[in-house]
Amino acid sequence: FQAACQLSQRAPANAEYIMRVRKLFAASTKPQKILYLATDDSQAVLDFQAAFARADTDVNFCCREDVKRSFGGVRDDGVDNEVHRNPCVEKDAEDALLDALCLAKCEELICVDSNLSIFAALQNPHLRLHALSSILPEGWEEDANHPSEVVHEAYEVVFAPMVFVRKGPSTATELMGARKPGEVVQCTGRGFDGWVELCGGGWMLVDGARGGKQNA
Repeated sequence: FQAACQLSQRAPANAEYIMRVRKLFAASTKPQKILYLATDDSQAVLDFQAAFARADTDVNFCCREDVKRSFGGVRDDGVDNEVHRNPCVEKDAEDALLDALCLAKCEELICVDSNLSIFAALQNPHLRLHALSSILPEGWEEDANHPSEVVHEAYEVVFAPMVFVRKGPSTATELMGARKPGEVVQCTGRGFDGWVELCGGGWMLVDGARGGKQNA
């Protein structure tokens, strides 16, 4: 599943992490709930603070300050604005090690495939891992029943030379076939993240170019 997740280049949204945390807390019988966040995403800090660092919650939210983070996006030179794209200094390595050691002290770890999560798991063999490594996010099928974008009854394929049809709304799912320019496909009305479900089975991207080499 981790390899498939990397193939799809899916980065779980902060809301997906938060939802998983809430599920774990809801199932917990411990009187004190402590949440430690290790991230290089500035927006994640803001989202978790909004969700858990409030006076009306019973969660003790912890997140180290003075750590190199970014809001993502794209820099002026066209390179994605991620922390690992910027020059690293000794303090960055220290911060990563401190975060990893703190994570290893936890009982539950919600994570994606990363060096920090692997280190924490090796340091603490009793650590229970909850990997967000599926190809598609939890709850996607329900979201597909109520798409945020308009799904039309039919589409004509215009992307050349073809648009692939896949088993699910991700380029990492099984390839079922292809539709060539001029063909008209009928849809069920379900949609997810730019994909539409076809009558008779399969999913297809509305914007064929989004498939990159998958559709070129």
